[in-house]
Amino acid sequence: MTDLPPPFDAAWFRFAFGFIIGAALGSFATMLAYRLPRRLSILFPRSHCPTCNATLGALDLVPILSWLAMRGRCRHCCAEISVRYLGIELATSFACAIASVVIGLAPALGLAYVAIVAVVAVIGAVIPS
Repeated sequence: MTDLPPPFDAAWFRFAFGFIIGAALGSFATMLAYRLPRRLSILFPRSHCPTCNATLGALDLVPILSWLAMRGRCRHCCAEISVRYLGIELATSFACAIASVVIGLAPALGLAYVAIVAVVAVIGAVIPS
């Protein structure tokens, strides 16, 4: 992409941008993979621990980092949080990062992100917890 000013045209920038966006979308894909097969609303209730039903705060919802910081456990009840959640967020992050490098910062990138989330959510829904 030659029409974007530096650093937006750099591959490292597009990778980092895609990874961060992908982490957020991966968190959304994780929620979809959990709730849709159970026929639960994707809007309500807010994100919560499925064991103790404690509502998760902002720091509990930071993709990838919160799972690592809490060592895969709920901050409230210490119940184990499946590594599947981390895997889905990482897979989405890397897929979005690669798409960002390959496609660049173009409108088609949004469609690629939607496709990635859909595929990851479907795969995540069939992987056992």
